[in-house]
Amino acid sequence: MSRFNGAPAIIACCALIGILFALLQREPRASAPPVQFTDHTRNAGLVRYAPSFATVATDLDNDGLDDLFVGHHGHPPALFLNRDGRFIEQPLPAPLTGFDDRHAYTFVDLDNDGDRDFIYAGGGADGIGAGSVNRVFRNELVERGSLAFTEASADSDIAYPRWRARVFHPIASPDGTHVDLYLTAIHKRRDESTNLYVTNRSTPGRLALQVARDAPLNARITSDGRDLVFDYDRDGDPDFLSIATERAALYRNNNGRLEHVSSIIDGLRKVRSGAVADFNNDGYPDLYLGATASHSGGDNISSNRDEIHFVVERQARDPEDALSFTATSDTLRFDFVQHIASEGRARVDASDIFIGRGGMHPKQRRGQLTHSEAAGKPADMRSPGTYLWREEDTGTWQVVWRHDEQLPAKSKGIIYGEGISLLGTAGMEERPLDEVQDYLLINRQGRGWHLLAPEQLRHREWTNYLTAADFNNDGLIDIAGVRSRDQGRPNGEPFLLTNQGDLQFTFEHILANAQDDIFRADAIVHGFFNNDGLPDLFFTNGFGLMPGHVGPYQMWLNSTPDPGAHALLVLQGTRSNRDAIGAQVELYNAAGDLLGYREIGPGFGRGQDTLQLHFGLGSYDGALEARVRWPGAADPQSFALAGPGKHILTER
Repeated sequence: MSRFNGAPAIIACCALIGILFALLQREPRASAPPVQFTDHTRNAGLVRYAPSFATVATDLDNDGLDDLFVGHHGHPPALFLNRDGRFIEQPLPAPLTGFDDRHAYTFVDLDNDGDRDFIYAGGGADGIGAGSVNRVFRNELVERGSLAFTEASADSDIAYPRWRARVFHPIASPDGTHVDLYLTAIHKRRDESTNLYVTNRSTPGRLALQVARDAPLNARITSDGRDLVFDYDRDGDPDFLSIATERAALYRNNNGRLEHVSSIIDGLRKVRSGAVADFNNDGYPDLYLGATASHSGGDNISSNRDEIHFVVERQARDPEDALSFTATSDTLRFDFVQHIASEGRARVDASDIFIGRGGMHPKQRRGQLTHSEAAGKPADMRSPGTYLWREEDTGTWQVVWRHDEQLPAKSKGIIYGEGISLLGTAGMEERPLDEVQDYLLINRQGRGWHLLAPEQLRHREWTNYLTAADFNNDGLIDIAGVRSRDQGRPNGEPFLLTNQGDLQFTFEHILANAQDDIFRADAIVHGFFNNDGLPDLFFTNGFGLMPGHVGPYQMWLNSTPDPGAHALLVLQGTRSNRDAIGAQVELYNAAGDLLGYREIGPGFGRGQDTLQLHFGLGSYDGALEARVRWPGAADPQSFALAGPGKHILTER
């Protein structure tokens, strides 16, 4: 197990909050270049609507450009290779077909042969089904000369029980030579479930992963896949920030055993997501934590020209809700596969759906209707259920939900057509969402946290995922995030928190577009997609379950005008693991000033950021020194760099 000998953390003092908050309200520095992005989705060949659960931006074919891999939850994933900014979909180089409950994918060089293998965490069918096992695949790029994956699960003990697994977090082995894995999961409805530490005994050409069944790290700490593994106290081993059930908790790694660190983090509520980076360039990783508003419990409707999304449930003294709309298409499709029914399970039969004048039941909860099939209002509408018909004289479609007073089930679904125009609703009650707060936490060099809670980070949305990078090359790390709203409501807008220095940040909505308006933002990652030294963004909008679970990809290239210089570092381990997972890097200028601190590892979760370490340099273009503490090493190695640009650092 890894060493966990950091000094005991103390509860963070908040005496400086007022001062820090005042700093946040100052005018931004005029020297900070404004960040701009350009929608590159269509030009990149990435127009795709799909469910999503995991997104990876990393170089898969060793050509120096970051590629994309998108996990489509239960559906087969998609692989796109980057060809000078255009992404070409490749046939899946692994047997991942059919419907299977697949969660996060982790791409990392497990056998130290120079290409990135992958492993994915299987889901547990919401805890009520058999679910899916975990599987691992070996990359044969080095051996074959072209990208190819073969399953290597048979030689590894990672399938294990069919739990509600979320992510395999990569962790450097105690000696740093391999990438071990830490599997997190949701334990609800899985009494025997626990997180698992996986020991890596792979050799070039053979993957061998073994669950360490008695490992101290095996702990029942629930996860939804948004946790962070990083060395918060910089003692040389990875610590664990759990983010689940709307709470966050920090655990210090003490000789392989996770020990809860009491801190101000424990008192934060509604935490849903996190990003880790050194925001004040003091050499210690800080945190941004995103919050989530609660489910409103109200009736929610959103629509565009092609779809209507609804979440409708019985309120007090609310016998029915109704919706009317028009559509130019000759047919209408519907998906009424309710996920949340009164008994807590999805309803299978369609006997509560009534179509047209005769109140006919469709064969399934998902189907298609012509005008004639749906013509006329049902003669009898006394039974609880969903009634759908088309008025022949006006061409108006009507939907009525009759509620059962004894069964408070929630109706969730989607209606598809062309030229949809929403006319009105009746009886619906839209309840307000509670206001929540995102947070910035500044690391007091491993001894606690300063909490920043500026007014501009208050909202009524769900901050689903975050990524951190220096988007304008000014030497300060910024934060980008995606937000959604309660199920059935319009999507939230992506945002950017630009670091202006001296703990000053400006908040703005970015990447505005109409394509993702009614869907549900999922994960956002940054990578280098066009070799210009500026971090670009890719995000998905197919989170969770219906409605809004089949949303569009979005690729946005960084088009910041007149950005500063940059250094891009690619680390290659020799004695340590090849991808240098767990390495800590400090960059200095010729005067010996610290320009930034980076760690390889925190950017792995449901969204996996690039493995290339990026440092914005602003106007500095002189010599640089990189000090790399390789995984398992006690002392750093120094690398002299002639100046800005891309550098490959190989362990000596």
